[in-house]
Amino acid sequence: MIPDNSLIAPSRNSSTRSKQDSQLDKPLDNKLLKQRRLLTTIKILTVATIVTVLFFVLIGSFTTSLRRDEIRTAKVISGNLKTSLSASGLIVPLYEETIASSIDSRIDKVLVQAGQSVKQGQTLLQLDNTKITLELDNMDEEIALKQNQIDTRNLNLVRSLNDFKSQQELLFVDLDSRQTRFARMQQLALSGGTSKHDLKEAELNVKRTQIEIRQLKQAIKDSKASTLAEIEGLKLEKSILEKSRQEKLRLLESANVKAPRDGLVVWLKNEEGSAVVNGESLIRIADTSAYKLEVSISDFYSSQLWQGMSAEFDQEQTHYSGKVESIIAAEQEGVLKLIVLLDESTQKNQTLLRQKQRVDVNLITGEIENTLMLAKGPFINGAGIQKVFVINDRQAVAKEISVGSSNRDYYQIKQGLSKDDEIIISDVRSYAHLKQLEIN
Repeated sequence: MIPDNSLIAPSRNSSTRSKQDSQLDKPLDNKLLKQRRLLTTIKILTVATIVTVLFFVLIGSFTTSLRRDEIRTAKVISGNLKTSLSASGLIVPLYEETIASSIDSRIDKVLVQAGQSVKQGQTLLQLDNTKITLELDNMDEEIALKQNQIDTRNLNLVRSLNDFKSQQELLFVDLDSRQTRFARMQQLALSGGTSKHDLKEAELNVKRTQIEIRQLKQAIKDSKASTLAEIEGLKLEKSILEKSRQEKLRLLESANVKAPRDGLVVWLKNEEGSAVVNGESLIRIADTSAYKLEVSISDFYSSQLWQGMSAEFDQEQTHYSGKVESIIAAEQEGVLKLIVLLDESTQKNQTLLRQKQRVDVNLITGEIENTLMLAKGPFINGAGIQKVFVINDRQAVAKEISVGSSNRDYYQIKQGLSKDDEIIISDVRSYAHLKQLEIN
């Protein structure tokens, strides 16, 4: 039996289509996909670039108008430019004194508060003085005892000298009597009326009395010197006690803590009843009639700083100047602290200053003579080649200039501008793509 081909053929065609569909469902090669993506990205970037260029060309073909009252302008001037470093300054009193406790005690009364103005001699704090008062009483008793001992020694000396004087007078009487007897016996010896032995004994009695007188004189001298030495020792001890008493009186006076000068109480230990030790700080007073400046700046600029360099700042429309007195390392790492003393010419204006005010300080590093200058503003960003708008009648034309050194107020114009050129110093950086502006 022959099979029916019409029934078999469709089955083969169906199998062939199934294989083709299976081949079409296979994923594309990764390399081919990357190439397609790259081409797509390049096309997008190209189109974006063309659109951007066309946009700026289109914008540049138009002139933007600005109102005169919307902008700030300045003219180029000629003069000497002081180059400077900008730093932060803190106004502090020229004189500030810390009063410390002179005794171990406790705070009895607090009579002022921080921030209060005080006058010289005004009592600020009172410390407990009970201990010092007792010590003074004991010293007074010791001094009185020493004085009594001195008086006793003086009386004993007078009594001893009187006794010695009486003994000396008696010896002189004995000497006179014995000398008379010796002279009489010498006369008798010439006539044989006395023996040699008696004559010799009379002579020895005279010499013995003379020796006793000399010994008594030396005893008087020694006794007087000894007693006077004791008295001097007692006087010295008394003097030491009196000096100690004076010191105690000073400490007693210091228990009433007083202002050493007119000024302002910056800080004080204000806890009544709290203990204090000798040398502990109690109060700090600042003289607010004169000020100095503490300037902080990075040690990166250390090579441009020197003692005696000028410093300037403005406060409340008043200009102040001074000199750097000292340069020291600040507590903060990498920071230098400069102490600036204000010039005498600005002393009269120091009443306008206030303690702890922050000011912007210019440290003058040099001076460029006879150069072109332009007032500072946001239209320039640093030194080098910059684009500005120069006003010419009712137009502001873009121009490139070269900017050099600067200070707080001015830029140095090295190239591109002339004296009396009028420049827009407002922030016009958003118009940097334009060649000119219309000024209405």
